[in-house]
Amino acid sequence: MYALTQEFVDACPIEQGFRLRGLEMTRTEVFVDAAFAFALTLLVISFDAIPKDWDEVILAIKNIPAFAASVAMLAWIWYEHSVWSKRYGLDDAKTAFLSTMLLIVMLVYIYPLRMMAGGMFAWFSDSYLPQSFELQTLAQLAGMFVFLGACFAALCVVFVLLNLHAASRYRELRLSAEEIYKTRTSAGTWAGSSVVGLISVVAAVTLPGKWVPYSGFAYAILGLWIWLFPLWREKNSSQ
Repeated sequence: MYALTQEFVDACPIEQGFRLRGLEMTRTEVFVDAAFAFALTLLVISFDAIPKDWDEVILAIKNIPAFAASVAMLAWIWYEHSVWSKRYGLDDAKTAFLSTMLLIVMLVYIYPLRMMAGGMFAWFSDSYLPQSFELQTLAQLAGMFVFLGACFAALCVVFVLLNLHAASRYRELRLSAEEIYKTRTSAGTWAGSSVVGLISVVAAVTLPGKWVPYSGFAYAILGLWIWLFPLWREKNSSQ
């Protein structure tokens, strides 16, 4: 990529301490957006059909929480990639490769995500909310947690690599010291988030059978990590 001029960088609007170098959508970002739209379509057509009677309407309504949770997760992933794209505006070969890796993992991830979201709401509601995917044994449930956690960890690793790639191009992008710091903080945040997914995997493999359903509670750590890690890094960098 060509190095940005200081005049261009100075003219970029600022959002959350970052110059938005990528407000003009790149071909890579357009491709990513289209793929996310396709993924949302898969969530609908792979599991749902048009209701034929009132009972099926009620069943479809009961499926809304699991569908909404899955969409919210995908929307978060899309938003994080959108923020990254706006901050750096990179459209080189490595960006295209990493974005493609993100899409591959995401398109695989939507299946265990929707299945496990349905199972979670069925478990919380004592089966009042339906579950479209039936598991016969706790070993199968453990396998699904392993699948889900591995996919989530892989998504996080891709975001780590995207942020490290942006940090490595600090000269061409004319990143300020604060922007470099925040970019590396984002990489660390995603790295820790990937560990949360792996914790869920380990829990699913090692917990006694009846405790396997609690493997998903590992994801509750995410909120704390995403909040506390930047604070910890800021505190240590100021000392």
